[in-house]
Amino acid sequence: MIKIKDIGNFETLPAVITDILHNDIPALEKHFSDGWDINQPVPIGEYVAETPLAIAIIMGCQDSLRWLVEQGVNLNDSTNPAFLLAVRYADEKIIRYVYDQGADINQVNNVRSEAFGQALYGDKYENLELIHSLGHTVQKYGGEAFRSSVSKGDFPAIEFFLRHNVDINYNKADMVYPFKPTPLCVAARYVDLDMCKYLVDHGADVTLAEEDGMRPYSIAVERGDSEMAEYFKALEPEDFHNIQNKILELKPYKLSKDLREYLQGNDLHLDLQDNDFEYIDFFSLMQTVPMKIGRKKYLRLSRTTGDYSHIVFLWNPRTRKIAYYDKEHEETEDMASFKDFITSPGEYLGKLF
Repeated sequence: MIKIKDIGNFETLPAVITDILHNDIPALEKHFSDGWDINQPVPIGEYVAETPLAIAIIMGCQDSLRWLVEQGVNLNDSTNPAFLLAVRYADEKIIRYVYDQGADINQVNNVRSEAFGQALYGDKYENLELIHSLGHTVQKYGGEAFRSSVSKGDFPAIEFFLRHNVDINYNKADMVYPFKPTPLCVAARYVDLDMCKYLVDHGADVTLAEEDGMRPYSIAVERGDSEMAEYFKALEPEDFHNIQNKILELKPYKLSKDLREYLQGNDLHLDLQDNDFEYIDFFSLMQTVPMKIGRKKYLRLSRTTGDYSHIVFLWNPRTRKIAYYDKEHEETEDMASFKDFITSPGEYLGKLF
């Protein structure tokens, strides 16, 4: 059985892969003279194929790597760039070698992951400082990996990024976080108050919201964590929690009188035992969240929706109706006036399915 790191275990391997592993340069020369394309992935299992360059870097076969480079192997393949492979699997010697030979340190792979993310994925914390020193700087490129480290509670990585002046409020979209949260919003979503306090102590802005309008305080309320909600509330500007300011903020949303009175009441739990939703908990009037879907403004009303966390209920100020938003499918549709909805919620919720 032959183990190729985290790629898998194999009973047998193609001859060219075996020759790479053994640094057998004469055998590689023979394959090359017979027409072997050194840039093409080689099948090494029923569902696995890797390029010769990837095998050489992953397994630390320095002689084979040097020979491949001398033959003009593509170091910047869009699927598996050499620099990303090196920082994920290799040591400083190989990283510096591929860098010196022209490997692009700022390239991303086929899943849009960059060098810091790949080093952390491979538990190669010792490579983080080297990546930064070679010019793939934390200030410019470290935000995504920093936010991911926050989600995992990875303090050694977090401390590295903070030490090198990462943007602590980084909030660009990526494949994992298309809704543009800051690291602090991510920590709040994981209900990690200690992490939230740590980030705030290092300068995180408690007022910055996600793309859908949810800021750390709103997230804490949504999660039902009163301690975290009170923590963020105490840090936010007083204007954020002034009822007169809120009423002015909501004036353009043209809330119906019955909806406004409902959201100012004491019972914001709607029991739906005979419905798939089971229940809806609404935000109070003060906690409602202005949000945009596309270019259209809505007001988020629902805090939680039973097992259907991807469904949120909104107020549509243009039609003055309750609407739903399916976050997974990015679909929005009006349902009914608030009076009709609250009178017969099951009738309208049943239509969602």
